[in-house]
Amino acid sequence: MNQIHFFNLTSTFFPVLYLVFFTFFFQARKVTAVDENFRICRVPRYCGKINIKFPFFIQGRDEPRCGYPGFEIQCRNNSLPSFSFGDGDYIINDIYYHNQSCHLSRAVSFDKYAICSHSIRNISLPSDRFLLPSLQNKTFLFFNCNLSSSRELSRYNIHCAAKNESNATLALFSNDPMLNFASEYCDTRVVVPVAFTSGEGSLEGMLNRGFMVEWITSNCSICEASGGKCGFDNATSHFKCFCRDRPHAWLCRPKNKNELRFKLGLGLGKPTPYLSIFSEVLIKGNRNIYR
Repeated sequence: MNQIHFFNLTSTFFPVLYLVFFTFFFQARKVTAVDENFRICRVPRYCGKINIKFPFFIQGRDEPRCGYPGFEIQCRNNSLPSFSFGDGDYIINDIYYHNQSCHLSRAVSFDKYAICSHSIRNISLPSDRFLLPSLQNKTFLFFNCNLSSSRELSRYNIHCAAKNESNATLALFSNDPMLNFASEYCDTRVVVPVAFTSGEGSLEGMLNRGFMVEWITSNCSICEASGGKCGFDNATSHFKCFCRDRPHAWLCRPKNKNELRFKLGLGLGKPTPYLSIFSEVLIKGNRNIYR
């Protein structure tokens, strides 16, 4: 008789056990699932020794969703990253994410010939993405200047070959009181931002050391502080904070405590209806065996 009861118990016990197991497995998996956007964009990315993260992304290598439109950069031979603007290519020497700025320099080095041959152009930054810091120094290069009419400007002459006093090239800094005066005696001018002031080496050296720019995008620090990764949703054309559970507007919010408790209860701790059935089967089975 006990063998019959044991057979009836096991025939009921195992299906219920399987049901409990699969309920636990799938609920636990659901609780621990990681959003695809977060998983992709949390992977560290580098070009040389420079960490690349939002708003930048490496063209042809990174997922565009991990950056912001218009901030794609090139990473040739895994050396220094570079940008392409309207007036040429620029090397990114360093990126300062805490204040949304970076140190740029032209990919083609300046020399005296480049300055004297007028091959230097005004920098052409996309105004919807970048701006020059207001306190940054600038070098003003004046071309075809007539020094015979004003001897006071002679000290700014950079003495280009094949030039004379009627078509000289001058270099002045933005804080020079003679700046407006020079404009009256020269045909054209080019403005080159510099991160260093006069007296810190040669003109070519200062121009080659580059300048600072600030970028204009959504602030990423709030999202990162909440544990998320910044990105962009092409479907909505909006900034997104990619979190473990799903994308959020600005930051990762803690899960609703009741919802979390419910999910954990299903998968981990709180008795489910299936566990109740399982317990009842065991109790009844034990009673039948020991009668």
